[in-house]
Amino acid sequence: MNHITKMLRQWLMPLQGDQTPLWLVGGAVRDHLLSRVPKDIDLMCHDAEAMAGKLAAAKNAAVVPFRKKADEPCFRVADRKYPDTFIDIVPMRGDTVAADLRHRDFTINAMAIRVEQDGNLGEIIDPLNGARDLEKRLVRMTGPAVFSADPLRILRAVRFAAMLDFTIEETTLTAMQHHFSLIQHTAAERILAELLEIFRTGHSAFFIRLMDELGILDVIFPEIRHMKGCTQNTYHHTDVWNHSLMVLEICEYVVNHLQEFFGSVAEEVADNLKPGNRIPLLKLSAMLHDVGKPMTRGVKEDTGRITFYGHDKKGTEIVSQITQRLRMSSRDQEFVRRMVAEHLNVLNLFFYKVRPTTRMRWFRKLKHDCIPIIIMGIGDIRSTLGPASTEERRENHLRWSQNTVKEYYRKIKKQLERHNFITGKDLMDIGMSPGPELGDVLRKIREAQDAGLIRNREAALAMANEFTKGIKQT
Repeated sequence: MNHITKMLRQWLMPLQGDQTPLWLVGGAVRDHLLSRVPKDIDLMCHDAEAMAGKLAAAKNAAVVPFRKKADEPCFRVADRKYPDTFIDIVPMRGDTVAADLRHRDFTINAMAIRVEQDGNLGEIIDPLNGARDLEKRLVRMTGPAVFSADPLRILRAVRFAAMLDFTIEETTLTAMQHHFSLIQHTAAERILAELLEIFRTGHSAFFIRLMDELGILDVIFPEIRHMKGCTQNTYHHTDVWNHSLMVLEICEYVVNHLQEFFGSVAEEVADNLKPGNRIPLLKLSAMLHDVGKPMTRGVKEDTGRITFYGHDKKGTEIVSQITQRLRMSSRDQEFVRRMVAEHLNVLNLFFYKVRPTTRMRWFRKLKHDCIPIIIMGIGDIRSTLGPASTEERRENHLRWSQNTVKEYYRKIKKQLERHNFITGKDLMDIGMSPGPELGDVLRKIREAQDAGLIRNREAALAMANEFTKGIKQT
């Protein structure tokens, strides 16, 4: 018994056959034919609200009305004990199943299967040959008005192609290019949801380039227009935009091959990247990490060398505006800002000999976010293929990054998680007064602890006494 049949039987059995005719529709049919477990299950009938109420009463469940798509009501029936267990009931548009299916976005989503009274699946209804397009691995629009009816479907086409590793059919591509400007009238939250799903896939970089070629990215991210054609110094072989796309591609490759890059700590890195939107936001940040360069581009008069002083700070300001415009959550906004703000600092740890306390201060500030930033640094350096860059330089940086990630999990993370050797009370006991100076001493002692310069409470107290002597003398 497959997953869908099992779920349908569990939900429909309490009705004991007392139900209106039902059809399984949308992505669940597509996933069923592809032998994939569906994300959710949509059932279609003539009176969706009444059917949802009847099902909820039989299962002692709750009905939650909401809109999954623009202008399409949906009634979610959710288990009261297990809210993550639910089934969606949607109304039929038109008098027949075939008429409803012709209103849908793509042929692979425009199929239905009759649901029998016992929850078994019956005949398939496929008026637009969606099953054939599944076999051909094609995303094809159901009709010429698809994108004008809902411009978000342009992003959905890319998302389905990326998610399924399908090709977008040529006529559909042409229609997408013709209508892409309409995306600007779509709600930011809907755009963001599709973008995150695209970046979540394992080969999003290919489809991001496709979106760029179609003109879609310029509408969503007008800031990138200035990156195109913005030339760089001799470490680079491309303009800012193409460099950024290469960074995205390499970051994606690293994420897809964690074992190859990080070996014994690959599982820890995977656990770091797994929660929430960290992987898609890492890729988005890679694409936008140099967005501040066009605004800061300069040329030294004496050497003619191109510079981008302060582009990390300007870039952080710009991505702050972008993430707010896309209505990201506060947590996700902060993650993207941090990625862009720190993309130079992580390189400085490699290129310059910094003190142990400075290095550990960076890790304490970033904590677990240091991992995606190091990965982005790998992409950044490996994308510099200009005449001033050497293979030795790139390989040295890669080895440094790999060793640093391993050191983080084997040593640094444990150091950061240790309790402070002393507290503010200890400092007051040796004569310090509450205030900024006390906080400064605590910070310096903690940095010494993190760097391994002091290894116990006694050494921390001795250092504190030295600090307090200096303060009293001044």
